[in-house]
Amino acid sequence: MAKPAIKTCSDHAFHVDRNEVQDRWDVADQEGKVIGHCHTQGEAIDLAIREAQHTHSRGDDVVVCVEQDDGHYSLAWSSH
Repeated sequence: MAKPAIKTCSDHAFHVDRNEVQDRWDVADQEGKVIGHCHTQGEAIDLAIREAQHTHSRGDDVVVCVEQDDGHYSLAWSSH
């Protein structure tokens, strides 16, 4: 018997990552392509949410995750 397909929690994800070398926050899509840079974490989260809402308007489920000081990610926004 074939295994059922695994359903993920969303179709797309945007990540807000701290770039310490450049002293900025990067917004990247789920493939790692950086789509924008911001000086503050708040600005980067706003940018990521705008991009996620645009993607969601096409019918996809989307999440925005933010890198924390210890390296893990926390959920900042979800289209669910």
